[in-house]
Amino acid sequence: MTQDQQRSASSSGRPENPETWYARLQRRLGAVSTTVVISGALVVGVTAIASAHDGPPTAHASARSIDSDRTNIPGERVYTNLQYDHVLGPVDYSGGPTPPVGGPHDPVWQNANGDVYDRPLRNEHAVHSLEHGVVWVTYAEDAPRSVVDAFRKKVEGVPYRMMSPVPGQDAPVKLTAWGRQLAVTSADDPRVDQFFEAYVQGPQAPEPEGPVTGGRAIP
Repeated sequence: MTQDQQRSASSSGRPENPETWYARLQRRLGAVSTTVVISGALVVGVTAIASAHDGPPTAHASARSIDSDRTNIPGERVYTNLQYDHVLGPVDYSGGPTPPVGGPHDPVWQNANGDVYDRPLRNEHAVHSLEHGVVWVTYAEDAPRSVVDAFRKKVEGVPYRMMSPVPGQDAPVKLTAWGRQLAVTSADDPRVDQFFEAYVQGPQAPEPEGPVTGGRAIP
């Protein structure tokens, strides 16, 4: 007789039926196993949540500029060797142009279905939009209001275009696509429409058919 059976016998005055004792033992083991499984699931869940929110250390974007005379649009700058990893957390774009033309970026894109923003965007979201074939129009804080309004008319409501201010930008207006950037001073510059035609969902974009809605809707 086992110790459990002996204890049961001493408490009841008669030996416990072996089948009854075995069934009770199975119930106990089942309860322990369930507790272990639930505890393990909770640990895994918490670890996954923490991992998703912590993100990696700051990523670095790097780009190599090549001669502008190798481009199709006079005056544009072309950048190559751009990474396009999805990362959580900030990305250091300081080694390249302002605004950035590519590199690691947030998994969530900035909505660019003809959206015009009146505040600076988070670069990590905007770069993801560039990956989807978006042309991003940015303007300096001191750009003339008439110029800003003229570009707004070219962007607002047009899919795969978006617009926002960029503090510290070194030109009144810049048009940026993935790996491409052009500085201009007027919406009447014929290169503006050339840039839109060439690069909206153009071959330079890693994912030119990517969505431009359902992402980040605020700056």
